[in-house]
Amino acid sequence: MTALAIAVLVLLVGVGVGAASVIGRVTDDEPSNISEIVNSVATPSTTPSPEPAGCPVTAGDQSSGEGVIAAFEHAYYSLRSADAVIAVMAPGAVSYSPAEVQAGIDSIPAGTTYCMTVTGVSAGTYALELTETRPSGKGASLFQRITTAEIDGRHFITSITDAEGI
Repeated sequence: MTALAIAVLVLLVGVGVGAASVIGRVTDDEPSNISEIVNSVATPSTTPSPEPAGCPVTAGDQSSGEGVIAAFEHAYYSLRSADAVIAVMAPGAVSYSPAEVQAGIDSIPAGTTYCMTVTGVSAGTYALELTETRPSGKGASLFQRITTAEIDGRHFITSITDAEGI
């Protein structure tokens, strides 16, 4: 639980610091969709986590705020790829290196599954309830407020903040 809290804190601080310089820095040479991004990053070192029974999860996409949140969680838990996580973050929204983000991912045991509920709060702002279940059977729930922005027709995450008990 402590490792999860540290990993989330590291990611949240990086996202918050970079959020102010987010808009307007996307270039035309960036991949245009999540499948291009995922296919361009290094192959994850572990096999993807199976989805928990009764909680279908998707790979997500960048066509909506909900889609990019799903893409972020898929990159974090299933692909276990810092490059794929950073690819769905708005430019400048992460102040940590891929190695630091990967260290946060690696602090979560391989095989951890997740279930998420995303609820729209306002335009571009979402409440996320994420429940993870580790291979040991232990579980934890996270409550976050996630903001997104549409840049050149694609959605990116601009910030993730703790929102205890949304």
